[in-house]
Amino acid sequence: MSLAKVPTAAFRHIACPQNAMKKPKSDTASAAVQAMVDAAKGPLQPPSHVKLRPQDLPFWAGVVCARARDEWSEADLVVAAQLARCQCDIEREQVQVDAEGSVVENGRGTKVMNARVTVLEQLARREMALMRTLRMGGRVAGDARDEAGRRKIQRGAEKARAEIEDDELLAD
Repeated sequence: MSLAKVPTAAFRHIACPQNAMKKPKSDTASAAVQAMVDAAKGPLQPPSHVKLRPQDLPFWAGVVCARARDEWSEADLVVAAQLARCQCDIEREQVQVDAEGSVVENGRGTKVMNARVTVLEQLARREMALMRTLRMGGRVAGDARDEAGRRKIQRGAEKARAEIEDDELLAD
């Protein structure tokens, strides 16, 4: 379909942001139904063009559970994957620093700072930048009460889905 054939109503939300579709308030029945539908879809997966390493997956799960499913855009999921990789790298480097120490001996026997400490600092800065991009720095965008309510409903729906899955496994 060419743009000439698209009704102007399709672009109304661009010219008038107040006309854009709004999310239902978290205390409505429609929000509860949407949370159940989202929970039934299972855990969020990274976009198909983004590759996560197996060791990144626990971090991915931790990042995406910070918001309700309907709060994630495709672009946010890409950044979430980058954040999961970064957090995994931080953990890997920290294990090495813990084993080697933050001060090591160079080839001449002189005590110097472990280069991994600098890597850790760079990864920590990257992690904070990615978290700011996702607005995960402790403050939610929008009405905090509504977002908190939406997330509470989402967690309840996911718990109900898990219980149903457990019951189905027991029935088999």
